[in-house]
Amino acid sequence: MNEEVTKVSLPEDAGPHADANVEWWYFYTFLHSDRRNRYALMGSFFRVGELEPSWTKGHYLIYTLIDLETNKATHGSWMDKGLKRNMLAFYLPVYMMLNPKETDMWRLYGTMLKGDLPKPHSFMKKSTVYSDPVKLEYEKHNLVFLGEEQDNFELVLQDKAMNIELQFVPTKPITLVGGDGKPDDLYYYSFTRNRVQGKVNMGKGTEFVRGEGWFDHQWGKDYSLAKGRGWNWFGIQLDDGRELLLNEFRSQDGKTSAPMANLIRFDGKTVLSNNVEFEPRKYWKSIRTGAKYPVEWLIRLPDFSMKLYVQAIFPKQEMEILGPIRAIWEGACTVQGRETLRNGTKVALSGKGFSELVGYAKAR
Repeated sequence: MNEEVTKVSLPEDAGPHADANVEWWYFYTFLHSDRRNRYALMGSFFRVGELEPSWTKGHYLIYTLIDLETNKATHGSWMDKGLKRNMLAFYLPVYMMLNPKETDMWRLYGTMLKGDLPKPHSFMKKSTVYSDPVKLEYEKHNLVFLGEEQDNFELVLQDKAMNIELQFVPTKPITLVGGDGKPDDLYYYSFTRNRVQGKVNMGKGTEFVRGEGWFDHQWGKDYSLAKGRGWNWFGIQLDDGRELLLNEFRSQDGKTSAPMANLIRFDGKTVLSNNVEFEPRKYWKSIRTGAKYPVEWLIRLPDFSMKLYVQAIFPKQEMEILGPIRAIWEGACTVQGRETLRNGTKVALSGKGFSELVGYAKAR
């Protein structure tokens, strides 16, 4: 690791970074309940702002709870007054100056000037980020980091549709993504395998749940979305105890670049490769946004002698986002494939994970 440039360490980097203009804490988990129901949950707490004083930052939260028995997804999208101020004073005007023909953003700007938000987005009355220990309080939702290294956390999500309380405890060491924790403009570390337990209430009584989860933390100076750049991201937990973090960037015209694969071995050590082939095999088109998302993929990893088939558990997992990207596809997937060992033996692979597809529902 290049310590002069990319030093990432805990507990120091668990919390907020004042010099970052964008930062997020992301998680997903697959859960089994004591009532034999199955769920998948993802969420991300964002902190956004160009200036360093903490009071200038804006905050945004998105989450999805997926009922895997009915294939129904319940979404949440919440922003505070700080993010509204930053969007009206800087981000939207700059974006509209660069993209004057995108009427969706002019319409959003006018709606926000009136003090409103389009559905399904909502305002948070309160948002606070604490350090030492790290605690994110976004309305009634919070993320509280625990332990000497602040490497595990308690999660609470509360709204009219659900009440969720979970604890994530990592079962593998920290992963410095890209080998040194700074694969591009953002610092990036993960805990790719967590033991998760807690309770879920969807209005039909409390269910006690257990499962496995994933956690990412990224921060830095980045203007990818303003430039129209998106990405295809996959966080995969193989059933044999290894994980794969895969990513490629995507331009406005659909061209891809900078592919990256991180294989997290059984002992937690990471092997990096940039020799990755992402091949979309099947698409789903959103009626609401008109975006066409790849929901089945063939991914070849020659350096790892792996071939994977990643398939959405069900296609309709689009999530609407406040701002120029309009929406992303953030969904639960299954994984099948094979690995060729050194002796030539072919071994079947299986697993699960989440895929994040950004930049397909560009503003109009």
